[in-house]
Amino acid sequence: MRLLLAPSLAIALAALFYPFFSVLLFLTQEWTQRPTCLFLAICWLVLFAVGLFKFRSRGLWLLIGLPFAAYWPFAFFMTPGHVPTI
Repeated sequence: MRLLLAPSLAIALAALFYPFFSVLLFLTQEWTQRPTCLFLAICWLVLFAVGLFKFRSRGLWLLIGLPFAAYWPFAFFMTPGHVPTI
């Protein structure tokens, strides 16, 4: 279980803080980092699914990283400019 918890938290925190560090280091705009943040969130989701499959109920400890990994995808898709219209 410990083998998945540390990478889970690392990927989740990377998904949360990548836009901030990329703006500081590469002088790019924050909105250009969306694909990377979404990719890291999907990587975390795959890691969570593997943990649930392998460890069953003990894999629920991996949910600690959910708020960090889901912050940017939630922000991207819940802002009024990104809601699909019918």
